[in-house]
Amino acid sequence: MQLRILTTQAARREFADRMVRARAGKGLGFSETPQSVLGDIHLNYGEVCALYNEEGPDPDEMLAGFVIHNLAMFPQSYPRPDLTHLPPENVYECGELWALAPGAARLVRHAGYILAGIRGAQAILVYVMLKPRDTSSLYKTFTRVGAPIQWHYVRALDGTPAWGQAMVLEGLSLEMTMSVASAVSFQSFDSQTLQFRNPFPIVPKINRRIPLRVPGMQEIRGNRVLRHRR
Repeated sequence: MQLRILTTQAARREFADRMVRARAGKGLGFSETPQSVLGDIHLNYGEVCALYNEEGPDPDEMLAGFVIHNLAMFPQSYPRPDLTHLPPENVYECGELWALAPGAARLVRHAGYILAGIRGAQAILVYVMLKPRDTSSLYKTFTRVGAPIQWHYVRALDGTPAWGQAMVLEGLSLEMTMSVASAVSFQSFDSQTLQFRNPFPIVPKINRRIPLRVPGMQEIRGNRVLRHRR
């Protein structure tokens, strides 16, 4: 398996398109609000990472992805939690996680832990959705920090307000997670491509039932790589 860091606008636009499709196709789907530019900031200035099965029938097809940035690059998405006790360059926020292939989300998170180890992360911060769809169970090793946050940047496609939860992985739990992931899977990293072994009984394949086009999604042009209107 490969985790590739995307550097071209074309690749980032493809990432954005697939992310919007994945978000809309997850049962009660969700999107950013029309006013939000938070996703644009992450996608244009963060590290955009995509999962590929280079030994599969479509070696250049994105299966899943996420965006990371450290807090020395730009601030976390919400003021909470307070992580100023750690060097900002060693605190990584991870977001925009999506998957179009069953099992690919688990694989891309696993690759993310390897990359976090390479980057020297001392904490990983995520904001997971609680309402209308609770995804916190996917982050069993993370600790909830603070009260739920009403997301003003995101809403369900039916207009339902969204609530999220800040969760952090740090300390010994983070060290063990990164060490185990690297020990069982790491093969090589050349600053652009992380090569790793698949440790799970999963062969990810794209779910073709997710629509190719999402109603309300505008064409992606120029340097703005994401916009979804209702």
